[in-house]
Amino acid sequence: MIIAPSHGFVLLSVPKVASTSLDEALAGYHEPVPGKAPAKHQNVLNFHRHTVPRIRRLGFERDAYEVVALFRDPVSWLESWWRYRQRPDVRDHKAERFTGDLTFAEFARLFLDDKDATGIKGRPAKFVAGDVDRGARIDRIFAVDRPEVWTAWFAERVGAPVEVPRRNRASARQPVDLPDALKDELRAWFAPEYDVLDQLADDGWWAPPFGYRPAGLEG
Repeated sequence: MIIAPSHGFVLLSVPKVASTSLDEALAGYHEPVPGKAPAKHQNVLNFHRHTVPRIRRLGFERDAYEVVALFRDPVSWLESWWRYRQRPDVRDHKAERFTGDLTFAEFARLFLDDKDATGIKGRPAKFVAGDVDRGARIDRIFAVDRPEVWTAWFAERVGAPVEVPRRNRASARQPVDLPDALKDELRAWFAPEYDVLDQLADDGWWAPPFGYRPAGLEG
């Protein structure tokens, strides 16, 4: 998470969506809040519950800055988890999470049948979901595959070019091919995520309505 209310934004870090690279690029603009550093991957609801009051202690009300996040195709997001867990240190220290002996199709099947068995907690759509009653909202969502859009936006806010290093090269790869039936199942399961992506298709960014929750999202 990058907290930069002096520059008019807070960037929430969605897991497996270029968070490490973008955090590194914008680290110089981060403004620490009082107390312990917030968790890196706070979702919209937790951000409003835990961090907004601490930013207020810096002198910035919630309307003084935009809360933004990057978003990616959910199947690509799932593939990134699969590639990440092929690392030798996962095999050596968390063997039950190692994916080096699974094809992506097998991993996707496991995710659909028993999500808990994959150890993946949460989902991108829930990460950006707001709540009208609690006043929790995300102000702007960017498509991660449109860097010309979001780098220009951040550069305008900070008054300098934003160079984003690519630390996770796996995220640049095209998703591996899957059987059509499995693609259809994934598309159905990720319907809330595709509700977000549909809004980003034209311009590469979108300002959701207040308290937006992706269509079909439960809980």
